[in-house]
Amino acid sequence: MRVADVTIQDIAREAGVSKATVSRVLNNPYIVEIETRTRVEKIIKKRNYTPSASARNLSKRMSDTIGFVVPEIDNPFFCDILRAVSSAIDDFHFTLICCNTDDDMEKDLKALVMLKEHRVRGLLYTPAVDYRTEEERVHLVKILKEMETPVVIMDRHINIGDFDGIYFNDYQGMYNATKALIQQGHTKIAIINATLDRVLARTRRDGYIDALRDSGIEPEERYNVEGDYRMLKAYELSKKLLALKDRPTAVITCNNNTTLGFFKALRERNEQVPRDIVNIGLDMIKELDVMGYRMNFIERDPKLMGQKAYELLSRRMKDNKKPIKEVILDTKLHLYDI
Repeated sequence: MRVADVTIQDIAREAGVSKATVSRVLNNPYIVEIETRTRVEKIIKKRNYTPSASARNLSKRMSDTIGFVVPEIDNPFFCDILRAVSSAIDDFHFTLICCNTDDDMEKDLKALVMLKEHRVRGLLYTPAVDYRTEEERVHLVKILKEMETPVVIMDRHINIGDFDGIYFNDYQGMYNATKALIQQGHTKIAIINATLDRVLARTRRDGYIDALRDSGIEPEERYNVEGDYRMLKAYELSKKLLALKDRPTAVITCNNNTTLGFFKALRERNEQVPRDIVNIGLDMIKELDVMGYRMNFIERDPKLMGQKAYELLSRRMKDNKKPIKEVILDTKLHLYDI
């Protein structure tokens, strides 16, 4: 008999026990008499039998797996959150299933359904989109409730009710960055953001605009640029922004990929920051730091978010009746030359 053909029923027949006894040996061996347990374990080893994860999940009603859903796996910010979560769960012998959704609602829902079928023990979830219509929100909540597992929403706040969440104070970070530029004499300040159908884009836009208006500067539409938080789109938008006759003297870029797209456009023009234009980016780009480039940036600590997100999830897994909790993490402004 090939190893792949060995079933729990084969093990039970050879050991002269029931399938339930074999299952107990696999999942909770210390409740089985030592003589029986030893006999079954010898046959399992001889047959090189490994139970399927799906079968074990069905019998236990849940797995030892944590679901992790993010919209931009190519963004170092989410990679660092993933790394922090992975480190946090090691001591608990959990494994991670990571899903990337590319900011796409269909992929987002598909990932959640897949994780529901895997009966994950908990879910760390950054929504791909805002789910702004009532129909979209109802459908999303239905899937999350059907998962019957603790859920922590990360980074993107969406209005869907009773779930723990952890977010950064992006409004204050953007407000402080804009104010700092104004205090250095800049009045022509641009922002390369995403389209306003995204909650973070609206939040960041509001911080930027409020800082301008609080300083007596009326925002100019041509300096308020909307893309998709992807490098290629940011590059295309940056070229147009830099070609303006009365172009800005400072630009705030709203994520790592946007900053890289902006730098690519600058390089094509043989321009540099801060010699030709000032930039403040949202999130640090480690590669630039390694190269000795001291960029201005709004720091959001992704490792801290990963650690705190798992703490929230662990709290909920231990006691599902605890009050809903939202954690707001501060940002920090790092300025070297503006």
